[in-house]
Amino acid sequence: MLQSSLFIFINCETRIPGCYKSQHDTGKNIFTIVVFPKLVDQASPQDVAGGGRGEVSYEYPIPIPLSEGTPVQKILLASEDTFQKMAPSLCPTWSEKKMCSEVLKLAVETLQSMDNKMMKGTPLSDIENAFYDETGGVSAIGNKAECLKKLMHQQVEDGKLMQHEIDRLLSQVEEKISNFDIDIDTALNRSQEKKVAKLKAQREKAVARKQMLQGHSSLPPPKLKHEAQILKLSKELQPLLKLESSTKGRLLSMKETKQLATKDELQEEISELEEASRGWFEDPDDFEVRLQASRKKTAVASKSVAKKKPSGGGKKPGTGSRSTAWLTPGSSGIAAKQAAAGKKALAAKKAKPKGGGVFAAMMMDSDSDSD
Repeated sequence: MLQSSLFIFINCETRIPGCYKSQHDTGKNIFTIVVFPKLVDQASPQDVAGGGRGEVSYEYPIPIPLSEGTPVQKILLASEDTFQKMAPSLCPTWSEKKMCSEVLKLAVETLQSMDNKMMKGTPLSDIENAFYDETGGVSAIGNKAECLKKLMHQQVEDGKLMQHEIDRLLSQVEEKISNFDIDIDTALNRSQEKKVAKLKAQREKAVARKQMLQGHSSLPPPKLKHEAQILKLSKELQPLLKLESSTKGRLLSMKETKQLATKDELQEEISELEEASRGWFEDPDDFEVRLQASRKKTAVASKSVAKKKPSGGGKKPGTGSRSTAWLTPGSSGIAAKQAAAGKKALAAKKAKPKGGGVFAAMMMDSDSDSD
């Protein structure tokens, strides 16, 4: 799960296991990587740790030096106050908090290994010293882990869990209850009354936790970070997919070819936005749950937009306001105006005005249009 650090270029003659160097043949324009696999322990711990030369250390749970800009580096080097502020937004789900806590646990093991090394009188390398100083030691990382543990406990108490998280926690607590039953039976057979009482008390807490989890209603998966952009692009993609489906088995026109040329670009951009929405410490299975939920919502929204008819109150292209008014059904006001216009036209015909009667009739028609 952790992003490993970048290797550095070393001298080929040192042949330190687990490292590599590059060779560039300018004549053939070939770039070659020479790898030295970790087959046997050919170097002392001091050499592997770097010996102050800047090589990467592999003897610790956390690879050092830390890769620049990675999530692991950011949480380990952040101050305790900064970590407390960033943790809820950095790890919004219980699963992400759990994964982050595992990283902190590995960091504590790394720092404890360094403490043990110094207790034996072995000095730390420059890389080890830098890691120890930048992280603040075991106590600083331990405080971050404790902060995260409290956030996880509170999230379980509040029931802010997705269904697969509830199932996971239920499975864990059921396993604990089963183990308590076995331990209680063993203690009873050995007449260990105090131990039996202690185990029963722990079992009761586990049963209460199980009941609490069973009483929680699951929350929907949090939406993706870039879901709004993904939805917008998906709406643009729908007509292209429909066009592609309708053009199968025939030659495409130039216009259709140009339209379909953008389909792959849209799909690639959507994939990039989906991947960019993955949490810092999100397990692939947990992310897949959110991804599928987002895709389902996006598909429904895109189809509903595609099915909508263009609005306009029944107005057809190329028709004027007069023709629209005459064709609008259920409008009593317009019907009255139509009747009045008809009466005026009939009266004008009966009157047969003299001296400019044709012009007067035209003006009458114009007045009826204005109504």
